[in-house]
Amino acid sequence: MENNFLLDDDLLWDYADGFLTEAEKLRVDAYLRQYPEWQERLEAILAEKRAFHATPLEKPKPGFSDRVMAAWATETHANYVANAKGKDWIIYLISSVLGLFICAAFIVAGMQAAPTNLPVEMPKMPTYDWSQIFGNQILQYGLFFLLALITLKFVEKYLEQQRVLDKLKTQG
Repeated sequence: MENNFLLDDDLLWDYADGFLTEAEKLRVDAYLRQYPEWQERLEAILAEKRAFHATPLEKPKPGFSDRVMAAWATETHANYVANAKGKDWIIYLISSVLGLFICAAFIVAGMQAAPTNLPVEMPKMPTYDWSQIFGNQILQYGLFFLLALITLKFVEKYLEQQRVLDKLKTQG
């Protein structure tokens, strides 16, 4: 017998189950004759197999497999529905239209005449001139841009809420 052959539990279980080839069976038989503690381990494995085979099997309850398959189908369907694309094109359309309005406002503001070219002269006030702050085009268009972003966020939240409500209606 070769000196490099070592028996382990996996090989012993395969021997007990009859999964080994004839050459492997002969090597395991020779090893078991040489080492009686492994023969005892084989007897314990065979006793365990007999105990497993002696255990009565319960019949599955009627409809069990149907319930399992239905649960599996709803689980996979929920993942499929969750990955479905929403109506994002509405958000893109609204943001495009608002972007065009913003661009149009900048174009119109650029085509206006400068305050020095106006026919009426502005009176000088001894107090601080608030019209410089509130008349600033950057502030005006910045506020317009900020309101446009807030409106987009509001529309997005509204559409998301509608999507969730539709999803709840289809599930319930």
